[in-house]
Amino acid sequence: MMKTDIRSITKKDAGGLFPQLPERANKGMMGRLLVICGSYDPVGLSMSGAAYFCAKAAYRCGAGIVEIFTHRSNYPALAGLVPEAVFSLYGADEEREAVSARVAEAVKRSDAVVIGCGLGQSEMAVSILRTVLSVADQPLLIDADGLNILSKSDSFWDLMGEEQKKRTVITPHPGEMSRLCGFSVDEILASPRTVAEAYAKERGVICLLKDHRTVITDGRISYENHSGNPGMATAGMGDILAGVIGALLARAPKGDHDAILLRTAAGAYLHGRAGDRAKKAVGEYSLIASDLLSQIEVSIRKDFR
Repeated sequence: MMKTDIRSITKKDAGGLFPQLPERANKGMMGRLLVICGSYDPVGLSMSGAAYFCAKAAYRCGAGIVEIFTHRSNYPALAGLVPEAVFSLYGADEEREAVSARVAEAVKRSDAVVIGCGLGQSEMAVSILRTVLSVADQPLLIDADGLNILSKSDSFWDLMGEEQKKRTVITPHPGEMSRLCGFSVDEILASPRTVAEAYAKERGVICLLKDHRTVITDGRISYENHSGNPGMATAGMGDILAGVIGALLARAPKGDHDAILLRTAAGAYLHGRAGDRAKKAVGEYSLIASDLLSQIEVSIRKDFR
């Protein structure tokens, strides 16, 4: 059996991902990211914040265009928080087939897709994910509720071809990983790298398993990230991570699996560095996701340039 190549992601590894921009740079060359996030259920539980954090982090990481595909009830809040975004909206009362058709068109015009942050697990959410898995042919990051839906049936994996799986990144925390692979959280925490590597090999995807030392692996090469701190264990951090990585994936060379793997690891490193800078500003106990957004640009300037 081939031994896994284990590496630590460093500033040196990630430094080339933010080069000096050419004078004639335009938004098209900076990547178009589709963010399918946020939900609104019949009892009034809104997850608009997940879409906000993901989209805003992507813009802070240089995405040229971020399109947010979300429930129309989230629009009033998001329009004020991320006025730079393009919005595609749907309602719970719409026919799922019509929404799926619009999702498919949004996927086709994007360079990368993030799906799952605050998406919910409604029948509409299931339909949207099924469509994305069926039509995507670009880097795809699946997080949060996208993973929870995936864990319900192996049939979802059959919607993707082997080449698309190589372009797919999953970003579970230990609880989501437990639902995906069947191991208990304690078993996962006892050997996170081994679990992540085995699952990445089994599914043919890139797995980013969140922990105090996050593991990013395709089963062949495994990166360990050593940036970040315990104060980041708070709501919204995963949404920001998804946006950071999404922006990097939207600029990845088309079809380059190794580039997707490296950019995923670099995104985790940048996310952690921003968290470490935020910790210095507010302390571990007071650290919230919003604090990271202002530190992303500082980290890019000081850690990646």
